[in-house]
Amino acid sequence: MFRSLIIALGLFMIALVAPGANAQTAASTWVNEDFASVRLISARETIGGQNELRLGLEFELQPDWKIYWRSAGDAGFPPQLDWSGSTNITDGEIRWPAPHRFSIFGLETFGYKDHIILPIDVPITDPAQTVQIKLDIDYLVCSDVCIPASAHFDLDIPASTQGNTTDIGDGTGISPYAHDIEKFASQVPLRGANLPMSVTDIWQSAGDNGPALNVAVSGLDTASAAPVEILIEGNTRLGFGVPTPMGISGAQDAATQFQIPIYGLKDDQTTIGDDVIVTVIQGPLAIEQDRSIAASSTNIANDSAPPSQSAIAQNATTSLWLLGGLALLGGFILNFMPCVLPVLSIKVMSAMKAQAAERSATRRGFLASAAGIITSFWLIAAVLIAIKLAGGTIGWGIQFQQPLFLTVMTIIVALFAFNMWGLFEIGGASELGNAANDAITTQERGGNHLGGHFLTGMFATLLATPCSAPFLGTAVGFALAGSTFDILWIFSLLGVGLATPYLVIAARPELARLLPKPGRWMGLVKAVLGLALAATAVWLLSVLAVQIGMGGAITVGMMLVIAGILLWARHRTTVPKRKLTFGMLASLGVLAALFAPGFSTAPVRDKPSDIAQSGGLAWQPFEPTEIAQYVADGKTVLVDITAQWCVSCQVNKKLVLETTEIGNALNQDNIILMQGDWTRPDPVIANYLAGYGRYGIPFNAVFGPGADTGILLSELLGTQEVLNALATATGNTDLAKK
Repeated sequence: MFRSLIIALGLFMIALVAPGANAQTAASTWVNEDFASVRLISARETIGGQNELRLGLEFELQPDWKIYWRSAGDAGFPPQLDWSGSTNITDGEIRWPAPHRFSIFGLETFGYKDHIILPIDVPITDPAQTVQIKLDIDYLVCSDVCIPASAHFDLDIPASTQGNTTDIGDGTGISPYAHDIEKFASQVPLRGANLPMSVTDIWQSAGDNGPALNVAVSGLDTASAAPVEILIEGNTRLGFGVPTPMGISGAQDAATQFQIPIYGLKDDQTTIGDDVIVTVIQGPLAIEQDRSIAASSTNIANDSAPPSQSAIAQNATTSLWLLGGLALLGGFILNFMPCVLPVLSIKVMSAMKAQAAERSATRRGFLASAAGIITSFWLIAAVLIAIKLAGGTIGWGIQFQQPLFLTVMTIIVALFAFNMWGLFEIGGASELGNAANDAITTQERGGNHLGGHFLTGMFATLLATPCSAPFLGTAVGFALAGSTFDILWIFSLLGVGLATPYLVIAARPELARLLPKPGRWMGLVKAVLGLALAATAVWLLSVLAVQIGMGGAITVGMMLVIAGILLWARHRTTVPKRKLTFGMLASLGVLAALFAPGFSTAPVRDKPSDIAQSGGLAWQPFEPTEIAQYVADGKTVLVDITAQWCVSCQVNKKLVLETTEIGNALNQDNIILMQGDWTRPDPVIANYLAGYGRYGIPFNAVFGPGADTGILLSELLGTQEVLNALATATGNTDLAKK
């Protein structure tokens, strides 16, 4: 029974799926056509005191059919909304996700295919009253032919839940559609100051084949395989072609130049002086800026010869190999991070017993563990690629935001601890035990069973992901922002790096024989390692408490404690029937722990968690839109993105941010501290990180009058590094001398 239970749990170990919802509220009925289905959904089931309501216009398009962006291009028109008849709202505004380009017969159009949700922000007149929506839409859908279509939607959103007139937006009014709407809202091009990419220059030139716009964009990831798309919105009588990269400038702020053909421009016409909106898209990142077309380049030296395309490709190849080396080193360093402590216990016990085994058996065991590590990295990469292709938000360590994953890992770690304490073992051929016991006991006995060694490697990978060691964040960020090949390349090298100790012992098994000979002292070691495993289980429960509430986490912990007591009773008794009874009850306790989070009623919270009030520092909730205003007012802003499950984040706080020296530097009137909590999924934080090419945490940056675009700090902070960044951002060099 234990074996069946652990095998079932093992199926969830690499799961990174978010809980689904079969919602029946906050949505209109589908309006179905042969070519498309469309409906209106709401991010809230109740107004909850909010002054604005986010809706979503959801299209399910048949294959080869598309609808259009706000600027359709050479043909087509976008969906048109009519709010007549609605009450308690004013007209809503569509927030347009970054579109796709469609090129056919020389025509360039922009829009969406397959599945798209257009987020709509609707101002509410009186939050205390029900909102009644009556929306008519006209839209054009095209394939080989274009068909105009229309639909009508009725949707009522009450002010609050029945009998509750004091709902003020504490999270209880959030609908199951909120996540789906936010997924597409995260694809809306960024605006404002401190953008990760920027249009540094735009001017008209003669072009290679007629009039053209030249656009210089800084901040592009030149190592990424993702193509760069540039859309120009301006004079509707003109058309703009596909951008062609021309090279990288030699200006102070290196920018990539693109040439975009202008169609329909007469001999006596010019675009010089025209105001346009420029949208730049690279992979998951998109920005848009208002620009005026100049007569010639103002920022880029005209006499600077841009590098050839082969030089750019060579630079990208060099970056790929360099980041691959960093990934290899980062994976190796993960062996020494606290996250891998539970697996370290298994490695120690296995290595101490390996000296009694044959050389070939030792080699096979460690090779199997290395294979488990590398396979796990491949599986994680495959899941991340699938999520990315589906348009979802991805990140390194995000599985620790999922209650199911945390519960499964807590149970497995607890079972490892029970085994270390000798509460259950393999007793014979008829008592197969379980996969967790195999992973330890088989290795201790020097057996040839490779399955347990393989599971040990997989377990090491799963616990290593919340630790972002030096160099690891850069490599993972590059992979997740790049192509499918980039993700597979970087994650493979991460796996090889983490598996290096196993591969070394597999190559030279005699190294294992340098360890002390087995003896009675090993019983004490096992007890201590069991305590380390139990401490890890408690840590996982503390992270789970943030996700499902303290009551749910305590329930999981109590079920595991009861299971442990029953296993102890089973171990102590000599009566076969009692052994069977205690074993079955222990299994039920473990199953109860597995399903306990499903009964939690902890609400999803809108407000930041208590993680933002720690260490005696005056942290404010993370509001990225306010950073530019603070800087404009002469303030300096320190941004800290952290999470309960991020061990490296806690190290940064204890060893750097919360020290007296840094605390004195930060507790000044002109310094604003912003802390974002990523323990739970948060699309705002995910998009902010992606904007800087980061997909994992820790993340720290300093903004100020002397660094309005921000100074990114390393994953593992140093005291002098933080002081230097503060000195540069504030313009106060005395800070760096502290």
